[in-house]
Amino acid sequence: MTVTVHQTGLGYEYVRCRVGDDDSTAYIHQLVACLENDPSDVFGDEFDVHHCNHIPWDNRPENVVLEEAYNHRCAHLEGRSPA
Repeated sequence: MTVTVHQTGLGYEYVRCRVGDDDSTAYIHQLVACLENDPSDVFGDEFDVHHCNHIPWDNRPENVVLEEAYNHRCAHLEGRSPA
């Protein structure tokens, strides 16, 4: 098993785990959000994990919250904060 930590070009940190032919990825902000939320909500389609201060590498628990996915994505496309 190989576990590595990476960062996207936008600054989002993620963990990658390879076991044989399986290659799984989870973003750090999603894992942090699981501390206060049901993992099925965090990794489901209904919600997105939002960085309150808009800094993608700031994964402190107080900076990540679940937002309704549609509103979250619309807010980012329109250049405004969700909720």
